[in-house]
Amino acid sequence: MKLRAGTRIEFYGTPAMGGFPAVPPEQATITHWDEAVSGPRAEMPGWYCIRLSNGRRGLAHESLFRVIDNRD
Repeated sequence: MKLRAGTRIEFYGTPAMGGFPAVPPEQATITHWDEAVSGPRAEMPGWYCIRLSNGRRGLAHESLFRVIDNRD
């Protein structure tokens, strides 16, 4: 899977288990890869730079989310 910047994603939620409450799905947006911060992209296949709905940034692996809007 190769996603472009601006693609909207949603992390998979977690059901309630053993007394722990459920975690609802959270939405985020794919951002441009920043080699100065994250290093060469070729060394991290499957990882994407993301911006969460609260403005925080981070990295997420493609196995942790689904695409909800990939329009141009």
